[in-house]
Amino acid sequence: MLRTLPFVTVDVTPDTPAWERERRGSVGASEVAAVMGLSSYGNTALDVYKHKQGVDRDFDPLLAWIGHQSEPIIEAWVHQFAGLDVTLSPGFMARSSQYPFLHASFDRVSDDPFITWQFKTAHHYSGHHWDEGIPTDIRVQVQAEMAVAGTQRAAVVVWIGGREFRLFWEPRDDRFINEHLIPSIRGFWEDNVLAGVPPMPSTIAELNEVPVDAGTALEADDTVMEAIERRAVLLADIQAQKAEADALQVAIGQWLGGADTITRNGRNVLTYRYQKGRMGLDTSALRQVHPDIVREFTTQGQPYRVMRTNLKEKSL
Repeated sequence: MLRTLPFVTVDVTPDTPAWERERRGSVGASEVAAVMGLSSYGNTALDVYKHKQGVDRDFDPLLAWIGHQSEPIIEAWVHQFAGLDVTLSPGFMARSSQYPFLHASFDRVSDDPFITWQFKTAHHYSGHHWDEGIPTDIRVQVQAEMAVAGTQRAAVVVWIGGREFRLFWEPRDDRFINEHLIPSIRGFWEDNVLAGVPPMPSTIAELNEVPVDAGTALEADDTVMEAIERRAVLLADIQAQKAEADALQVAIGQWLGGADTITRNGRNVLTYRYQKGRMGLDTSALRQVHPDIVREFTTQGQPYRVMRTNLKEKSL
């Protein structure tokens, strides 16, 4: 009896224009965490929206190359050291039949039963993120892949620091998929991408892209007033902590005198040494002597918004 697959296989070659067009036609499993505000890489729903409109974030092609080149090594580890009797086949892109706004690209797949495999690499200094299991954003990606594939579990293998491998089995979480993942992605696709309405900015950098009507004022409600006051308190705390840290630096420096190092039980715990001063350019003098050079090499930075708080009551 033939098995009815819950997805349609997308026959494209990775990293080609056709592959890129297919990716823009729906939300990829690797983009779901960003749409849901769960990305650990700083990606946002607005980033994904822009990608669907043809505008991409800058990315490091070397990291992408390393990721692709590492897959055969991870696959070899699975066969030789994972202790599994499994045959891995090349992965592919698939689009959900039930949710055509969602697609996934599997790194590898295996049969009997059908299981999708995700291969990841991690730097030595970020390997601790895997100590308690699969990181949240990767779990979201894998849940999205299972939603596309119709599978009950998925395998994730991470290669940490070029020498350590870990294998995780992620069970399907239907409650998360049905109550959170699918509604979030459906809403994003229909209300933002198809409607041509950018999602709300979620970072300060994205706020700097919002057009501003100079002089336009809005009356604050209780919620935003509470946010304004809380932000003012936090900024005041930061200033107070900086002042305390400076006072402690003076006290430590007074204790050191002419020494430049403090040890404890034979181990260096603090140094206080001179370093070279920063090199600067006297632009005022240069402008007087060579104004043409200053004009030629002066660049104007992008404008950015500055938030200032004024909570003092005006006296009557």
